[in-house]
Amino acid sequence: MARGLPLAAFGDGDPEGEEEEEEEERMRSAFLLDRPRRKRVITYAQRQAANIRERKRMFNLNEAFDQLRKKVPTFAYEKRLSRIETLRLAIVYISFMTELLNGCSRQEAS
Repeated sequence: MARGLPLAAFGDGDPEGEEEEEEEERMRSAFLLDRPRRKRVITYAQRQAANIRERKRMFNLNEAFDQLRKKVPTFAYEKRLSRIETLRLAIVYISFMTELLNGCSRQEAS
């Protein structure tokens, strides 16, 4: 719904009115693109703080992947798994374990 009009109002109006609205929208978009943008000034302290946050985020992410790699069964001689390989293997492993548990519960029920 645009501009608070009911959905039934769309498509029933005259084509000239719709064209005028589209033209107004194009003009508004062109105006917004043409006006000068204020460049945000980032201080050295802000940049340092952002770098520290990013470093901490990456450290936590790498820690999580390392813990996941330890939980997912792999062959010992393989190279260290990449992130995407770890996630894909974890998906397969979780699916396998789910099927295994569902199979056990069905056998117990019968």
